[in-house]
Amino acid sequence: MKIARMFKFESAHRLPYHDGKCQRLHGHSYRLEMIFSGTVRPPQESDPQSGFVADFGIVNDLVKDELIDPYLDHRDLNESIPNIPYTSAEYMSAWIVGWCMRELEGRPELGDLKIERVRLWETINAWAEADRKDAQGMNFHV
Repeated sequence: MKIARMFKFESAHRLPYHDGKCQRLHGHSYRLEMIFSGTVRPPQESDPQSGFVADFGIVNDLVKDELIDPYLDHRDLNESIPNIPYTSAEYMSAWIVGWCMRELEGRPELGDLKIERVRLWETINAWAEADRKDAQGMNFHV
């Protein structure tokens, strides 16, 4: 079963190798779509997480508190994201998938939740999408 959660954040960055205006510091209102998979827990009176893959509220709190607030929202992404060589939407989406693989998977409160892919909207008409294979290929999963 798949579930998704969307987030928004505001950030600044620069792309030093770009040959246009994106070389200069500029900002975006990002929209982040995160698609997860997992097993729906069978309904049980003793399990408040039953009937879900994962509680959207718990996913929301963990992603906001541990990813968006410390690394992404109202930040200069060139300084705030550790171990990323470039802050293009392509690199950032793969880095976010890798962060989820490292930091969210295996937590008991999230059951067997796994990140499947991330779509990062840099503008209202431009996005990049990364999946687990992309994050592994860029070594963001370790």
